[in-house]
Formats: sequence, structure tokens, C-alpha cells
Amino acid sequence: MAEDFRSLLQEFIRRFGMLVADRTPCGKPLASSDAHALMLLLEAGEDGMLSSALAVKLGLDKSTTSRTAARLTESGHLTASSSNEDGRARPLRLTKKGARLAHEVEDASRDRFARLLKHVPPPRRTNLVEALRDLVSAMQKMTTHPGDQDL
Repeated sequence: MAEDFRSLLQEFIRRFGMLVADRTPCGKPLASSDAHALMLLLEAGEDGMLSSALAVKLGLDKSTTSRTAARLTESGHLTASSSNEDGRARPLRLTKKGARLAHEVEDASRDRFARLLKHVPPPRRTNLVEALRDLVSAMQKMTTHPGDQDL
């Protein structure tokens, strides 16, 4: 069973387009890590999010998250300014350009998943979502630090 699970999940990753480095699975011309960072920062709102919190949510280490933030800052999608309370803390916030792109990514992602779900037989859709919840829960139990998966 574990081998079938492994094989099917790997096939899903490849077919979904998650291995393409310069385009999201929903077709946007940016790395998936950048797209996920944009969507999480959109969700965070005007207060933004500290880089360390973004790293946890992305499941990436701090240096990889810093490189992602640097790319998005360089492209004009993020600002990172020192906190008034702690000169070291750097809340990341979307620029107007970043918010527009984040909304585009969010819309394209929703559309892609809705189209994919239409190809799953209706009686099995609820079970699929429940199985994914169980899978995420199992992965959370196995993960001790961002980027340190026991897989």
C-alpha cells in the first residue's frame, strides 16, 4: 500500500506541474514558492507577516524564505521594512503590484482546482477532501521544523 501511495503521489506532483521551476501549476510565470508567499501575504492583509512566520507557513527554512522575499522585493511585489519595535524584525508587506499579482495567482489557482475537481466523480469529492485533510494532519505530526520533513 505504501508503495502505491508513494507512486500515485509522485505521479500527481509531476502531472500537476509542481516540478516546473519558473511557472506555477496554474500557469503564472513565477516560482511556486513565490506564488505561495504572495497568497499567504495577501491573506495576512495590511499588517503583513514576519519572514520567520512566512517560513513556517511555507514549510521552508529561513534562508530559502529570505531568498524568496528578496526576489519578490526586487521585482517590486513586496516591501520589507524594519519594525518600529525591533530593528531586526522585518514585516513583509505586499505592494500594490504584489497585491494585484497575488489576486491573479489566487484566481488562477481556484480555477485550476475547480476544473480538476470536476473530473473527480461527485460521490468521491468529499472523500478526496477528507483524505487530503488526513494527509496534511499526518505530515504536520511528522514535521519538527520547516523544511525538515521526515519523508
